Amino acid sequence: MNKRNIRAAVASVFVGALLVGAIAGPAHARTDIKVGVIAISSMGAVQYAQDTGIFKKNSLNVSEFVTFPAPPPGLAALNSGAVQFMYSPSIPVINSIANGGMKLRIVAAADGYRKTDIKEALVDDAFAGRLDDTGVCIAKNGAVKTWKDLAGKTVSVPARGAQGEVTIAAAVKKAGGDPKTINWVVLGFPEVQAAVTRGTIAAGFVVEPFTTACATAEAALKGPGTQFFTEGGAVGVWVTTEKFAKANPAAVKAFQSSIYAANKAGMDSKTLNAVVRASMKITKQTFAVAKSANPTFYPSNVLTAEIQSVADKMQSLGFLTKKFSARGLILSR
Repeated sequence: MNKRNIRAAVASVFVGALLVGAIAGPAHARTDIKVGVIAISSMGAVQYAQDTGIFKKNSLNVSEFVTFPAPPPGLAALNSGAVQFMYSPSIPVINSIANGGMKLRIVAAADGYRKTDIKEALVDDAFAGRLDDTGVCIAKNGAVKTWKDLAGKTVSVPARGAQGEVTIAAAVKKAGGDPKTINWVVLGFPEVQAAVTRGTIAAGFVVEPFTTACATAEAALKGPGTQFFTEGGAVGVWVTTEKFAKANPAAVKAFQSSIYAANKAGMDSKTLNAVVRASMKITKQTFAVAKSANPTFYPSNVLTAEIQSVADKMQSLGFLTKKFSARGLILSR
């Protein structure tokens, strides 16, 4: 082969390679995302997905977990584009959409309750206490003994209008008290127990691992979540903005797949301890504390009926001024 033919052949191979590359695109291109979390035990699954490479396997690069003191500021950060996915109970999500004007979509289930367990919890207070990862920290020898006793008292929640306030209000009303007389103050989970001990507050809403820690050191009213979320299923969810979902459908699908794979690991006895250990990176608790907390139930889906039930109860309690429709809120898998 002469030099002219050699040069032509090399050029042909080079051009062909370029064309193949242009058609196929980068083989391992990943979408960079930031994920908003709060320091509670159920964050074990999302950290497990990061630690074991589940996100990378689904072509997602989680560059950072951003920890927020409560879901509402995290949802505000999500709305501004500071994070692309955020954990939140359904109550703040509904509140942010209905009262805050945010355009959000539910991507996947994060935590919750089995429907069969909820039925048992409604008739067995002791079981409800073991099942519910939320609670209200109270002084061991204080004036608060029942839900009704919270009326007229100072009670802390991590954010106004979110899960703590709504579920406590519902429990107080059910017990015959007036939740409108409660003096609500905002306080982070790690500060609640000390504030109760000092007498700064009469009670404070907490989530695991802080629920068990408070019940051990002081006392706790248990089961506000199991009384409220009577549909069972997903309570906490992963959300994104409508804008991001429309612009990045593949990334949303990848996040869904990653979360549900990690949720499955959280429900498998063989990988449960690894998920619990993963939660420690976010909660900063010891393994003994994390393991002693009420175990997280990681759902395999989230249903419209579960979200609609929450919205209807929020309206009946006065947290929503008009009917809220959950139809179309959950992104399909």
